[in-house]
Amino acid sequence: MSPPNSKRKEAKLERQRQAKRERLTAIAVVSAIALVFIFVLVYSQLNRGTPAIGELRVPEGLARPIAADNTAGIPNAPVKVEEFSDFQCVHCRAFWQESEARLLNEYISTGKVFFTYTSMPVINENSYPIAEAAYCAMDQGKFWQYHDLLFANYDLGFGRERLEAYADHLELDLRQFRSCLQSREYRDRISQDAQRAQSIGVTGTPTFTVNGKLTNRVQLFEEIEAALAAR
Repeated sequence: MSPPNSKRKEAKLERQRQAKRERLTAIAVVSAIALVFIFVLVYSQLNRGTPAIGELRVPEGLARPIAADNTAGIPNAPVKVEEFSDFQCVHCRAFWQESEARLLNEYISTGKVFFTYTSMPVINENSYPIAEAAYCAMDQGKFWQYHDLLFANYDLGFGRERLEAYADHLELDLRQFRSCLQSREYRDRISQDAQRAQSIGVTGTPTFTVNGKLTNRVQLFEEIEAALAAR
């Protein structure tokens, strides 16, 4: 038979072991809860729904024949028109509202004009992420739809939430879209296009070239007709 002191010592050791097991269990439970919380937080940020931004204006779709990336029309059309534009530019929006349908219907759809939209941020530094968002939508085949949404909602601002809301409306892969924006994938391309535009004399937006000749939105159709007549 064990002496009383030995029994007391054994009981004390058992209580200490039990207390240690309880502490370890508590630490494991707290750690597991923390990991779950972190996972939920990260997952929700990556896959969160688009936040409420108010009413979204959906423009009536413009029919763009043979649209590819940021171009529309037949590549071997006799007249090449390039627009240098900033989504924050009120005059660029006015061209989209007042004249782009005519350009599409009378010249692009009839095979006379091949049209390219080129982003040229001139308003301020915020013009870059807006242009980048349009090119990120281009990656998923919806540059022109995104382009139209930007101009249709011009006066509602261009915050990150709105840029994502447009992507969500167009049913883009939001994770891919956000990754594209975050990486600034198109920043260099836009900068290079801006430098090219400046090198040929573009000083503001919208500015157009018609077979390489600079013109503005007021003279655009006159210059197109002149280029067609000169064929």
